[in-house]
Formats: sequence, structure tokens, C-alpha cells
Amino acid sequence: MTEADELTAAERLFDGYAGLFPPLMRAAHRACREHALLTLPERWPTIKSCLDFAKLYGVSPSELAAFFGYLGYGYNGRTVWVDALDPRVSSHAARQLATREQCIALGFQSAMLEVAQRDAWRAEAVH
Repeated sequence: MTEADELTAAERLFDGYAGLFPPLMRAAHRACREHALLTLPERWPTIKSCLDFAKLYGVSPSELAAFFGYLGYGYNGRTVWVDALDPRVSSHAARQLATREQCIALGFQSAMLEVAQRDAWRAEAVH
């Protein structure tokens, strides 16, 4: 794959973001991520911060949380949260309980992480 092909793939990923998610969801996603980068030791949003930003922006909490690997599903009248990015959790099993919107957000997040890891590996290989 050439560098031009990779740029096209990155551009397609960005275009998909704009096409799949409405402006408020994208804004909530970016704000939640920025907040975590600036304020949390792990630099990754918690379930609570996802729920707080979803409320603030008026978007689906379960869809926003799925951007960060958290899948929520109902069980005995409560919401149970699973961290689908945790290697100890079967992501296949977690996705079986997810809504379509959660699967799309989680899938998009997985694609973004893969691109970021690939870019980091390439940058390391060059140096």
C-alpha cells in the first residue's frame, strides 16, 4: 500500500465519521476525549464521564460510551456496563448484547485505534 493509498484510507475514515455520526455526537465524543486527556490520569474517559458528556450534549449515553469501548445493556432493570476494549472481555460476547448504534460507534473507535497504532509503529520504525 502506498502513502497516497494510506492517506486516502485516513480520509475515508474521517469522512465516515462525519457521515455516520450527527454533529452533536461528534462534538460530545471530541469533548469527552479532550476532557480525559487533560484531566484523567489514564487519559481515557470513564463510564461516568461518558454519561456526563452525553447528558450535557443531549446525545445517547450508550452510543457515546461505545466510542470508548463501554457497552451498556439492560439486565434486571439496571444497566450493566462492559469494557469491550479490555482484553479479558470477549468483545464478540459483549457485541452480541450491543445495539446497532453501539456497534457502529465501537467499530469506528476500533478503526481509529488501529490507524493510530499503525501510524505510531511507522513513526517508531522511521526513527
